[in-house]
Amino acid sequence: MLLVLAAMASAAKAQSLPPLSLKQAEEIALRHRPLLQARQFVAQSAEQTTRQLEALRYPQLAGTATIATATREDTTIDGKRVALDTRIASGGLNNPTVLRRDAFGVLASQLITDFGRTARLIESARLNEASLSASVAATEEQVLLDVNAAYFAVLETQSVLRVAQKTVDARRVLRDRVAALAKGKLKSELDVRFAEVALSESQLLLLKAQNAVESAYARFSAALGYSNTQHYTLIDPALPGPPSGDLHSAIKTAMSERPDLISLKADQQAASKFAQAQKALRYPTISALAAAGAVPVGDARFPNNYGAIGLNMSVPLFDGGKITALQREAQLRALAAEQNVSEAENNVAKSVREAWLAVGAAWQNISITNQLLEVARQAAVLAQTRYDLGLTSMVELNQAQLSAVDAEIGAARAEYDYLLARAALDFQVGVLNRRAP
Repeated sequence: MLLVLAAMASAAKAQSLPPLSLKQAEEIALRHRPLLQARQFVAQSAEQTTRQLEALRYPQLAGTATIATATREDTTIDGKRVALDTRIASGGLNNPTVLRRDAFGVLASQLITDFGRTARLIESARLNEASLSASVAATEEQVLLDVNAAYFAVLETQSVLRVAQKTVDARRVLRDRVAALAKGKLKSELDVRFAEVALSESQLLLLKAQNAVESAYARFSAALGYSNTQHYTLIDPALPGPPSGDLHSAIKTAMSERPDLISLKADQQAASKFAQAQKALRYPTISALAAAGAVPVGDARFPNNYGAIGLNMSVPLFDGGKITALQREAQLRALAAEQNVSEAENNVAKSVREAWLAVGAAWQNISITNQLLEVARQAAVLAQTRYDLGLTSMVELNQAQLSAVDAEIGAARAEYDYLLARAALDFQVGVLNRRAP
């Protein structure tokens, strides 16, 4: 009763939602998966990092205001005691001997040159931004593969459920028939018991199939980005033929199209640019400085306005080896990133080869399982005929029927295994997001 009610509830939910194709499921996942949205936010944050570095190229302007009071009065000018206070310009406190004042104004600075350090930092930031954008694309590919796997899992478990339901119906009819013959003394009570055992086995298969369907729907809903289970009516996709081209072309495409590989290459280039920027720490930095403002409150001997402009050059002379260590660290990280790219390329080639072989095996498995299904069905028909004629036992009939059921389940699974293998190959090549619907 509980199983029937659960199946009815699932059917009602499925009827309440429109049919869903694989392409539509992929579009839903790309809009709703929190994992993908998180990666997109991280990639967008990298754009702000680039803007922060680009801002160093433009003038920096700050408004300042200073009210300076005496720290102590121990200086005499023209017979009057004055304070040890700050300079006239606003924006900071130091301790020369000047008069007390209140001032406000602006401070401006403009980087003239740092011999390419800022430019290389910006290039490195842009490459990091490109790396994160490629990682978003890699996440999209992973999300699509999850959707494909979950989509085919639902269809596969549903096909197994149909086989299990048909098996239960057929074995219930056989049990009733054998029981009727046993009442007429045409079959033995042992045959009835074997028929009941076969019916119970088919019911267990049905129970497992129903649970597998619900689990597959839960996984599919999570792949779409939903927290609750969505019972869509899924549309069975057409079965494509074997992949065109050859293995060498697939590997070559993967080397240029895999987004995770593109991300690693961008990381390596960013690390190289950063190493160059660290090397530029040894060079001077030249900046233009300007200050202007007013002194509304102060000694009458000072003008009400002030202004100044000049150049500032900073040259590192001795830092205890810090710049050398920073440069060496950046160079080593760049070398490590280069080796990571080489390792990733080797793994990509291996993964494409394995996926290519899996597609070929899955395609051949379809024809083999179909042949096995045809033979198993013929054997089951012959076993049923021989049992009706009294030439074989119920055990042999049950074994023949069980083989037919296994063959039918295997044939159904073979098609979805092939579809999943094709999706996995597209993922390994890096074109899952660009394949034809």
